[in-house]
Amino acid sequence: MNNKRKALVTGGGGYIGSAVVRHLLIKNFEVYVLDNLSLGADGVSCFLGYPSYHFIQGNINDKKLLDEITKKVDFVVHLAAIVGESACKKNPKETEITNIEGTKKVIGSCLKNKIQRLIFFSTCSSYGVQDTKIMANEETPLNPVSLYAESKISMENFLKKNYDPSLSFTILRPSTVHGPSPRMRFDLIVNHFVKDAFLNGSLEIFGGELWRPLMWVGEVGRIVEKIINADEKVIKNQIFNLGNTDANKKKKDIAEIIKKNYLPNLNIKYLGKDQDLRSYRVD
Repeated sequence: MNNKRKALVTGGGGYIGSAVVRHLLIKNFEVYVLDNLSLGADGVSCFLGYPSYHFIQGNINDKKLLDEITKKVDFVVHLAAIVGESACKKNPKETEITNIEGTKKVIGSCLKNKIQRLIFFSTCSSYGVQDTKIMANEETPLNPVSLYAESKISMENFLKKNYDPSLSFTILRPSTVHGPSPRMRFDLIVNHFVKDAFLNGSLEIFGGELWRPLMWVGEVGRIVEKIINADEKVIKNQIFNLGNTDANKKKKDIAEIIKKNYLPNLNIKYLGKDQDLRSYRVD
């Protein structure tokens, strides 16, 4: 008899998703991944052959497929999305189809199939431009400056508005992640700075005084496991910022950390303003 707890990770082939999958497999979960492989298969191929790993190539807008998988699992971790400001700006229609319509279908499938817990990944970038003298907590008014953040906020509101007592949902707003993952990304600020520093021996920093909250990508799987294991009264229908308050850093701080710890000869050039005006510190 299989007594493993079963979890579906939508977008489980992505940068964060594949790191979450790795953690859940290590913790003896049976993991189902639904991913359309739009960004390649690196985050999937490394797990093929694990007996408790099930990969299904498909789209969260395929309602029939979504229902087939959801009825097999106890928990749903919803990560599938068009991610980041540039990708959403480039594909606004696809953003609406995936981040909004697809998320609604995931929520509907969780309700229909009586999922124990739904973990929905929003974003800390929803805080947008804030007074950096304060730490943004979960009660701080949101101020999105990108379509990506707007799409995530709309689904936070949809979940809260369409609340059903039978579903326990938790909304997570992760800080900007960094570090190695089975499906790497180098467009995220720390990874981007590290890559440029090592390859070029120099960094050009725009908007060096702007703040970003940061967190290691490996923490996300630990957080998902913690929510699954938590007393329902603590996590049901709650919103949590993810990260470490001490890991709020200015862009120039990130560059100086790289120089101090790894590349003492790194040439750092501080230039003008950044077109990305987001600046916020997160509690």
